[in-house]
Amino acid sequence: MPLFDQNWAGQVLWMILFFSFILLYPKYMLYRMIAEMEVVANTLEGYTKRAVDIILKTAQEKGKTKGGEEDRQVVENALEFFLIGPVDLDPYGILKKIEYLLDKAEDRFEAIAYTIAPQSDRIWKANMISLLKGGIGLNIIAKTVRHYVEFVKKTGNFQMAMLIQMSLPMIKRIAKAQMKGVEAISQGKPIGDSIGPLVAATLVREGEGKEVAKDVICHEIEVDGREVLVLKATGPGATLGKLGDAVEKVCRENKVAKIITVDASLKLEGEKTGKVAEGVGAAIGDPGPEKAKIETTAMKHNIPLEAYAIKMSIEEAISPLTKPIGESVDKAIDLVKDSIKRTQGEGKIVVVGVGNSCGIGNNYDAVKDLKFPEKEKEEKKETITDKIIKALVKPPQERPKKVKKKKAEAE
Repeated sequence: MPLFDQNWAGQVLWMILFFSFILLYPKYMLYRMIAEMEVVANTLEGYTKRAVDIILKTAQEKGKTKGGEEDRQVVENALEFFLIGPVDLDPYGILKKIEYLLDKAEDRFEAIAYTIAPQSDRIWKANMISLLKGGIGLNIIAKTVRHYVEFVKKTGNFQMAMLIQMSLPMIKRIAKAQMKGVEAISQGKPIGDSIGPLVAATLVREGEGKEVAKDVICHEIEVDGREVLVLKATGPGATLGKLGDAVEKVCRENKVAKIITVDASLKLEGEKTGKVAEGVGAAIGDPGPEKAKIETTAMKHNIPLEAYAIKMSIEEAISPLTKPIGESVDKAIDLVKDSIKRTQGEGKIVVVGVGNSCGIGNNYDAVKDLKFPEKEKEEKKETITDKIIKALVKPPQERPKKVKKKKAEAE
């Protein structure tokens, strides 16, 4: 009897192939993931370079500068700007420290904007500052992805590569939206976060208003027999304004019956873009100081604090304002007017349009002719394999049950 079966050579070959697969497949997957991450990192770095070019082009057009290598070096250095948070071991006074650092950072951005676009007006200086911030955001995303690409290359860490690869689709979406936002601001067009100021401007039918705090304008109007103070960041430049200071001032100088804030809000997947939700509190997404001022003022004077949030995704908030978001203005205004009607007690009502005022003027005449693009449809690429698997896992539909007719009773 032979020691081995006649198929022993085939079995040995399969064992060799099997163990080779076990040893080589993880390496293959690792290098494949690194290659995909490398492509994304290069794309994001391309976004950063493109943002620099847009900033320099805008500076040339609006600031009448040559946009040479010196200006490019200033912009590239500005993209490496960072802010070190204050010590928070002792929480007392932390908000004042944060506000102080944010104000100093803003002063630095203003100085950079003046350096690269000295002849630009107030509106375009504000836009230049917003462009610099957008460029910094893109640069941070690109550097972070590049860091992990190089780290995985250096260490061969398969688990880290998997984590980064799983996050790449979301990273690409956010970076692409940020890039579109930079392009919109360079053209003076509103972004999704501009919906709050747009609601406020639409309420104001006429008048230029007066500045009550840094980059914040106030209009005094009448709605259904009630005096209303409408606050928004001064437009159409890309400003956010010191809304907390503005609310403090108007509440100190006037008897106020209610404070209403309107702002963009992140929606959950599955929620409809442009949906308006009602709540209580201060709808303002700043790092803390301005929101705290509004809350403290409301508590100090015992003023009801209502909020209306217009739902959108994070990509929609930082990219050009689309038609579904723009169509929510009328709904938001109707809800604000309903809130004004049911307000009890004497005093004026403060309506705060929170957000970036890029492309949004200060009254209805300045915003009535704005045109918003349609929302881009997300392309879902499905392979034949995906379609087959989906068809297999799709639960069978229940057939409608036939209702048996009752036999007529015999006479």
